[in-house]
Amino acid sequence: MTTYDTNLLPTLPQLGKATAVALAVAGAILVGAVLPAEYGIDPSGIGKALGLTQLNGGARPAADVTPAAGAAVVATVARTAHAFRNDEMSITLQPGEGAEIKAAISKGEQFVFSWSSEGGPVKSDMHGEPFNAGPREFSTYWKVAQQESGRGSFTAPFDGIHGWYWRNKGTTPVTIHLQVSGFHDKLFRPAAGA
Repeated sequence: MTTYDTNLLPTLPQLGKATAVALAVAGAILVGAVLPAEYGIDPSGIGKALGLTQLNGGARPAADVTPAAGAAVVATVARTAHAFRNDEMSITLQPGEGAEIKAAISKGEQFVFSWSSEGGPVKSDMHGEPFNAGPREFSTYWKVAQQESGRGSFTAPFDGIHGWYWRNKGTTPVTIHLQVSGFHDKLFRPAAGA
Protein backbone atom coordinates (compact mmCIF):
# COMPACT_ATOMS: atom_id res chain seq x y z
CA MET A 1 0.00 0.00 0.00
CA THR A 2 1.32 3.41 -0.95
CA THR A 3 1.19 6.23 1.56
CA TYR A 4 1.36 9.93 0.83
CA ASP A 5 2.84 12.65 2.98
CA THR A 6 -0.08 15.09 3.29
CA ASN A 7 2.20 17.73 4.78
CA LEU A 8 3.55 18.39 1.24
CA LEU A 9 0.11 19.35 -0.13
CA PRO A 10 -0.94 23.03 -0.01
CA THR A 11 -3.51 24.09 2.51
CA LEU A 12 -6.78 25.78 1.54
CA PRO A 13 -5.46 29.25 2.50
CA GLN A 14 -2.32 28.62 0.38
CA LEU A 15 -4.48 27.53 -2.59
CA GLY A 16 -6.63 30.64 -2.18
CA LYS A 17 -3.55 32.92 -2.18
CA ALA A 18 -2.06 31.17 -5.24
CA THR A 19 -5.37 31.47 -7.09
CA ALA A 20 -5.65 35.17 -6.24
CA VAL A 21 -2.08 35.81 -7.44
CA ALA A 22 -2.75 33.87 -10.68
CA LEU A 23 -5.94 35.87 -11.33
CA ALA A 24 -4.14 39.16 -10.66
CA VAL A 25 -1.30 38.23 -13.05
CA ALA A 26 -3.79 37.08 -15.72
CA GLY A 27 -5.75 40.34 -15.34
CA ALA A 28 -2.56 42.41 -15.65
CA ILE A 29 -1.56 40.50 -18.81
CA LEU A 30 -5.05 40.93 -20.24
CA VAL A 31 -5.16 44.69 -19.59
CA GLY A 32 -1.48 45.43 -20.32
CA ALA A 33 -0.84 43.17 -23.32
CA VAL A 34 -3.78 41.23 -24.81
CA LEU A 35 -6.34 44.05 -25.09
CA PRO A 36 -3.87 46.55 -26.64
CA ALA A 37 -2.32 44.00 -29.03
CA GLU A 38 -5.50 42.26 -30.15
CA TYR A 39 -8.21 44.92 -29.93
CA GLY A 40 -6.44 48.29 -29.67
CA ILE A 41 -8.03 48.85 -26.24
CA ASP A 42 -5.42 50.31 -23.89
CA PRO A 43 -6.97 51.58 -20.62
CA SER A 44 -3.63 51.54 -18.75
CA GLY A 45 -1.41 53.10 -21.45
CA ILE A 46 1.10 50.27 -21.04
CA GLY A 47 0.25 48.80 -24.45
CA LYS A 48 1.09 52.06 -26.20
CA ALA A 49 4.32 52.45 -24.21
CA LEU A 50 5.37 48.92 -25.20
CA GLY A 51 4.28 49.36 -28.83
CA LEU A 52 1.64 46.63 -28.56
CA THR A 53 -1.15 48.76 -30.03
CA GLN A 54 0.76 48.74 -33.33
CA LEU A 55 0.33 44.96 -33.63
CA ASN A 56 -3.25 45.40 -34.75
CA GLY A 57 -2.65 48.72 -36.50
CA GLY A 58 -4.10 50.56 -33.53
CA ALA A 59 -7.55 49.36 -34.57
CA ARG A 60 -10.53 50.19 -32.40
CA PRO A 61 -14.19 49.44 -32.91
CA ALA A 62 -15.43 51.46 -35.89
CA ALA A 63 -17.74 53.59 -33.74
CA ASP A 64 -14.72 54.87 -31.77
CA VAL A 65 -12.51 55.74 -34.77
CA THR A 66 -11.97 59.46 -35.13
CA PRO A 67 -8.88 60.38 -37.14
CA ALA A 68 -6.77 63.25 -35.82
CA ALA A 69 -6.83 66.48 -37.84
CA GLY A 70 -4.64 66.04 -40.91
CA ALA A 71 -4.12 62.31 -40.27
CA ALA A 72 -4.17 59.96 -43.25
CA VAL A 73 -6.91 57.35 -43.24
CA VAL A 74 -6.16 54.12 -45.09
CA ALA A 75 -9.19 52.44 -46.65
CA THR A 76 -9.50 48.70 -46.28
CA VAL A 77 -12.22 48.32 -48.92
CA ALA A 78 -12.02 49.74 -52.42
CA ARG A 79 -15.36 49.73 -54.24
CA THR A 80 -15.55 49.79 -58.02
CA ALA A 81 -18.07 50.06 -60.81
CA HIS A 82 -15.81 48.03 -63.15
CA ALA A 83 -16.47 44.36 -63.82
CA PHE A 84 -14.02 41.79 -62.48
CA ARG A 85 -12.02 40.11 -65.26
CA ASN A 86 -9.71 37.12 -65.63
CA ASP A 87 -7.48 37.30 -68.70
CA GLU A 88 -4.67 35.12 -70.01
CA MET A 89 -2.35 35.73 -72.92
CA SER A 90 0.80 34.09 -74.28
CA ILE A 91 3.42 35.36 -76.72
CA THR A 92 6.47 33.68 -78.23
CA LEU A 93 9.61 35.76 -78.66
CA GLN A 94 12.31 34.76 -81.12
CA PRO A 95 15.95 35.48 -80.17
CA GLY A 96 16.45 39.25 -79.99
CA GLU A 97 12.70 39.96 -80.26
CA GLY A 98 10.69 42.07 -77.82
CA ALA A 99 6.95 42.55 -77.30
CA GLU A 100 4.40 44.15 -74.97
CA ILE A 101 1.13 43.17 -73.34
CA LYS A 102 -0.88 45.97 -71.76
CA ALA A 103 -4.02 46.40 -69.68
CA ALA A 104 -6.28 49.43 -70.03
CA ILE A 105 -7.22 50.48 -66.50
CA SER A 106 -8.61 53.52 -64.69
CA LYS A 107 -6.83 55.41 -61.93
CA GLY A 108 -7.19 53.68 -58.56
CA GLU A 109 -8.34 50.35 -60.02
CA GLN A 110 -6.35 47.20 -59.27
CA PHE A 111 -5.27 43.91 -60.73
CA VAL A 112 -3.08 41.01 -59.69
CA PHE A 113 -0.73 39.40 -62.18
CA SER A 114 1.54 36.44 -62.70
CA TRP A 115 3.79 35.76 -65.68
CA SER A 116 6.43 33.17 -66.48
CA SER A 117 8.81 32.53 -69.33
CA GLU A 118 9.17 29.10 -70.82
CA GLY A 119 12.53 28.51 -72.50
CA GLY A 120 14.76 30.86 -70.53
CA PRO A 121 15.01 34.22 -68.81
CA VAL A 122 13.97 37.48 -70.46
CA LYS A 123 14.52 41.18 -69.91
CA SER A 124 11.32 42.52 -68.32
CA ASP A 125 9.98 46.02 -67.84
CA MET A 126 6.64 46.87 -66.22
CA HIS A 127 5.52 50.39 -67.08
CA GLY A 128 2.51 52.54 -67.94
CA GLU A 129 1.48 55.63 -69.81
CA PRO A 130 -1.63 57.81 -69.93
CA PHE A 131 -4.05 57.32 -72.81
CA ASN A 132 -2.80 59.18 -75.93
CA ALA A 133 0.63 59.75 -74.32
CA GLY A 134 3.56 61.21 -76.18
CA PRO A 135 6.61 59.09 -77.13
CA ARG A 136 8.53 59.77 -73.88
CA GLU A 137 5.55 60.05 -71.54
CA PHE A 138 5.64 56.88 -69.42
CA SER A 139 6.37 55.64 -65.89
CA THR A 140 8.55 52.61 -65.17
CA TYR A 141 7.46 50.45 -62.22
CA TRP A 142 9.70 47.39 -62.40
CA LYS A 143 12.73 46.60 -64.58
CA VAL A 144 14.94 43.49 -64.45
CA ALA A 145 17.71 42.47 -66.90
CA GLN A 146 17.16 38.69 -66.68
CA GLN A 147 14.05 37.17 -65.12
CA GLU A 148 11.97 34.02 -65.60
CA SER A 149 8.81 35.08 -63.76
CA GLY A 150 7.06 37.94 -62.01
CA ARG A 151 3.95 38.32 -59.90
CA GLY A 152 2.30 40.92 -57.73
CA SER A 153 -0.54 43.37 -57.42
CA PHE A 154 -0.88 46.73 -59.13
CA THR A 155 -2.95 49.85 -58.44
CA ALA A 156 -3.09 52.28 -61.38
CA PRO A 157 -1.67 55.70 -60.47
CA PHE A 158 -3.45 57.29 -63.46
CA ASP A 159 -5.90 56.44 -66.27
CA GLY A 160 -4.03 54.70 -69.03
CA ILE A 161 -2.41 51.52 -70.27
CA HIS A 162 -0.12 49.65 -67.92
CA GLY A 163 1.73 46.44 -68.57
CA TRP A 164 4.88 44.67 -69.56
CA TYR A 165 7.63 44.65 -72.16
CA TRP A 166 9.78 41.54 -72.54
CA ARG A 167 12.88 41.03 -74.69
CA ASN A 168 14.41 37.64 -75.44
CA LYS A 169 18.17 38.12 -75.14
CA GLY A 170 18.82 34.39 -75.54
CA THR A 171 19.53 32.23 -78.58
CA THR A 172 16.33 30.12 -78.55
CA PRO A 173 12.63 31.06 -78.64
CA VAL A 174 10.94 31.91 -75.32
CA THR A 175 7.20 31.85 -74.60
CA ILE A 176 5.71 34.24 -72.04
CA HIS A 177 2.51 33.18 -70.26
CA LEU A 178 0.62 36.01 -68.51
CA GLN A 179 -2.43 35.91 -66.21
CA VAL A 180 -4.17 39.09 -65.03
CA SER A 181 -7.20 39.26 -62.72
CA GLY A 182 -8.85 42.45 -61.57
CA PHE A 183 -10.74 45.56 -62.59
CA HIS A 184 -9.03 46.43 -65.86
CA ASP A 185 -11.00 47.15 -69.05
CA LYS A 186 -9.07 44.88 -71.43
CA LEU A 187 -5.79 43.05 -71.94
CA PHE A 188 -4.21 43.49 -75.36
CA ARG A 189 -1.07 43.62 -77.47
CA PRO A 190 -0.35 47.18 -78.64
CA ALA A 191 0.33 47.69 -82.34
CA ALA A 192 4.04 47.84 -83.21
CA GLY A 193 5.37 51.36 -82.80
CA ALA A 194 2.39 52.42 -80.66
